[in-house]
Amino acid sequence: MERSNSSARTTVLLSPGINLARALEARGVDADALLRQAGIDPALFRTPEARIRADASQRVFELAERATADPCIGLAIGQQVRGVALHAVGYAWLASATLFDAMARLARSTRVLADVWRGELREEPAGLRFVVSYIGGRPLRPLSRPDAILAGIVKLCRVTYGDAFAPLEVTVERARPECALAFEEWFRAPIVWGAASPSLLCRREDLAHPLATANPGVAVASDNLVADYLARLDRADVVAQVKRALLARFPSGTPAQGAVARDVCVSPRTLHRRLAEAGTSFERLLDETRKDLAVEYARRTDYAVGEIAYLLGFAEPSSFNRAFRRWTGKSPSEFRRADASTGGPSEARPGVEPVPRRDEADRSPPSAR
Repeated sequence: MERSNSSARTTVLLSPGINLARALEARGVDADALLRQAGIDPALFRTPEARIRADASQRVFELAERATADPCIGLAIGQQVRGVALHAVGYAWLASATLFDAMARLARSTRVLADVWRGELREEPAGLRFVVSYIGGRPLRPLSRPDAILAGIVKLCRVTYGDAFAPLEVTVERARPECALAFEEWFRAPIVWGAASPSLLCRREDLAHPLATANPGVAVASDNLVADYLARLDRADVVAQVKRALLARFPSGTPAQGAVARDVCVSPRTLHRRLAEAGTSFERLLDETRKDLAVEYARRTDYAVGEIAYLLGFAEPSSFNRAFRRWTGKSPSEFRRADASTGGPSEARPGVEPVPRRDEADRSPPSAR
């Protein structure tokens, strides 16, 4: 189950995290231990296309700053960027005909890398500016994260264009830090501190220069891989959207598919099709979501059985009891006693966002329930 805040709903591709691991190891920091401390299993790096929650990524950067005592660690992370760690987006960049094509591809495909920022190319009198904009207006924190993005883009430019590449100007959100010299040495360009958003202003002639690494066939194949991945990501996302809609509607009774379809802004027929494409159905998600929450609530001693039934949209406690026995083989009371005897948790596990209780929702269940 996912939390209701946007940082928990959004995700980032894990594979670019290898750049962070390289930067930490170069500083003598145990990257695997730091990842575990952030709640991320390092073994996930062996899982193609693995994604982690955006709030977990934020914790990693916070821990990296603390472990290295370097608030500008993002620069070192960006300098470690390799195209092969960026899914098909990286291969598409490496095979692009020009830096303009590469940046345009990155702007179109940033959702492969993360759901928390987007790239945008803007025309200006002095040149073209690649701007990092934030989804929902929520900035990336800590500031080493956007630093890593800008430093990584410059690294990719130098890999394909040549080491002589330098932007005309770099804007960053942070105030001028003690490590300002490191920014100036890496970017080789004027730095605008305390800017509204991170960006790189580039010369048009640099972006139009033909690249020796260009490979049209590989570029097109990579574009197709990106499109396929985004399509699969969209199909998976509809599952998360439905679960969130179910959570919001449970206190009002059993959610109807038509109402949930309206919540996610599609027709019932479209919702049925998209869930089928994702390998599930509305009825299955309804049952699975109720089961997951029911088990968590049963572990929490501050929830009465009747209250759990209401929170999960059951009209009668008896209906909830039957469903709970079907899910677990025990009644809620039996499950709670067995869990307590084995020292089970009394609070919900991280990653589960409880439905608001009656007092939090400022409503009471109908007396008939």
